[in-house]
Amino acid sequence: MEMKQTPGAYRMRAERRRRVRGSGEARGDGWMRTEADERLLALATRYGTLTLQQAATACWGGRLETARLRIRVMTEAGLLHRSAAMRWTGTVVWPTERGARIAGTGLSAPSRPGERLLHRLALADVGLALEAAGHTVLTEREVRSAEAVPGRPAELLADLGISGVPEGARRGETLAVPVGAHAVHWPDLVLVPPGGPVVAVEVELTPKSRGELRSILRAYLRARRRVVYLGTAPVVRQLQGRPGSDGQWIDGVAQEADLLPPGGPDPGTDGLLRVRPLVLTDPDVARQTEQHANRHRRPA
Repeated sequence: MEMKQTPGAYRMRAERRRRVRGSGEARGDGWMRTEADERLLALATRYGTLTLQQAATACWGGRLETARLRIRVMTEAGLLHRSAAMRWTGTVVWPTERGARIAGTGLSAPSRPGERLLHRLALADVGLALEAAGHTVLTEREVRSAEAVPGRPAELLADLGISGVPEGARRGETLAVPVGAHAVHWPDLVLVPPGGPVVAVEVELTPKSRGELRSILRAYLRARRRVVYLGTAPVVRQLQGRPGSDGQWIDGVAQEADLLPPGGPDPGTDGLLRVRPLVLTDPDVARQTEQHANRHRRPA
């Protein structure tokens, strides 16, 4: 049975947490860190930012009030930042530098969420859903960190049960894809199936320029890397094409890049590319994503 605290007792503990800034490992810290707390710190560090709903679903079985309380405690202890500055998101959280260190992921604290907050939350939604379904997922932050150290991507994949990865690959050739002679394209997520090969996952909210998208798709083609595009309706249309006014099919950028067959809306059942509608579980993120896509429609 859970003991209720009086408001005065809670304020005293909160003040102790703010004063001591303890990590929740000692009784004198004013709180004790749980496995669910540690999971939240790790997920927030890997994905950059999470909504309250995402945190509750991933760490506390969807219990919003429990998530709200634990986030408040960890914020008072100096392990999390939280903000409700954007009305559409409600509360969002991301780790402090101390919180990121305690998370033990090997990653530094992410930057404060800015203009790309919606994209960050959308890809977190996708990644968390994949992990909840039992898949192994690497975030862009993890990919960049691994690719920064020669040989580290091969070691990481070997640890995940994928052997035979060349250790002498250049930066960006194992988990990311080279674009041209010097540039690298970093996928939003990397799915690591048992035994491999890895699959890039792109979460696209609005259409890119045709030239930029074509360049990225051809980079995946040259690398012979499987990639799944999860996009809003305008993105799916840009990739797959659309029917013209005369009833003839107007090919999309994926057909131009030789990754989808011409002449129809093939979502990619064979080959390297698959195109799927973006489905999000956080209702606020899903609603904002749809509104954002409608405001940024471009012709296919």
